[in-house]
Amino acid sequence: MPWPDYAPIVADDQVLGQDVDVERTPFDDGLIRQERRFSSALLTWGVTALLDDDDALARFRAWAAREAHLWFDWTDTSSGARRRVRVRSGAGGINYTARVHGNLRRWEAVMTLEGWPVTGI
Repeated sequence: MPWPDYAPIVADDQVLGQDVDVERTPFDDGLIRQERRFSSALLTWGVTALLDDDDALARFRAWAAREAHLWFDWTDTSSGARRRVRVRSGAGGINYTARVHGNLRRWEAVMTLEGWPVTGI
């Protein structure tokens, strides 16, 4: 299932990160040991999707309830790479904010997407 085409992502608000792949263990003598715990960590993207009206909000929330916790296709706006991602924490991981300009109300859906690094990047 692809990302909904009626919910464009604001590219300049995208935040790229990565889950930790090491574990730090402090010892009684004050030394800290750091060791790689995972061979690969999930990449994360903090994104904001724009929804033009209440109808788009209702459609997006229905999509999120069905699909957000599953892997879906998404084009990474920072690199143009096609990725398999999911919304971290599913539909419950999406925060909606209404923005009113004049008599128009638009919605912003703020979430974190997670996916595996693409080989060769």
